Amino acid sequence: MATQNIIQYLETSQYNALPSGGTVPVGIEAMNRRQIETFIASEAIAVGDTVALDFSKAGSGDKGIFVVKCDDNTATKKCAVGVAISAATAAGDTVDAVIAGMVDNAKVAGATAVGSSMAVSAATVGELALYVAGDTLPVFAIAATAHAGGTATVFVLKQF
Repeated sequence: MATQNIIQYLETSQYNALPSGGTVPVGIEAMNRRQIETFIASEAIAVGDTVALDFSKAGSGDKGIFVVKCDDNTATKKCAVGVAISAATAAGDTVDAVIAGMVDNAKVAGATAVGSSMAVSAATVGELALYVAGDTLPVFAIAATAHAGGTATVFVLKQF
């Protein structure tokens, strides 16, 4: 896991080198507030899935590097750490996950408004849902866009 962030990128636009010239906005990929970690998948994981540390692993070191789709109903899959931004087609593949900051295409269940608190869905594995008082897991992200369900842009709150 990363231990430090030294370089800050604070530009909001960049010069367009194409003949049209002008400037273009910088995407969230260059945002210095976004933190990405690489994990090893214990199962197939799709882009947008909320991932959790795999506590079913025997070794304590393995519990901190292997991830599964987060599942509020399974004790070994509750420790949500990020949203996958790359896919793992099988166990053993690496998967990148945003552990803090803005992420597009997070899988969400139901409609939310900008600023809605999101938690791991108790109904669908790997998805986020609107946080309600009494949820067993804490607020994991804040909705950055209004959406009707499917996928949305969210700001992931760092969990560790």
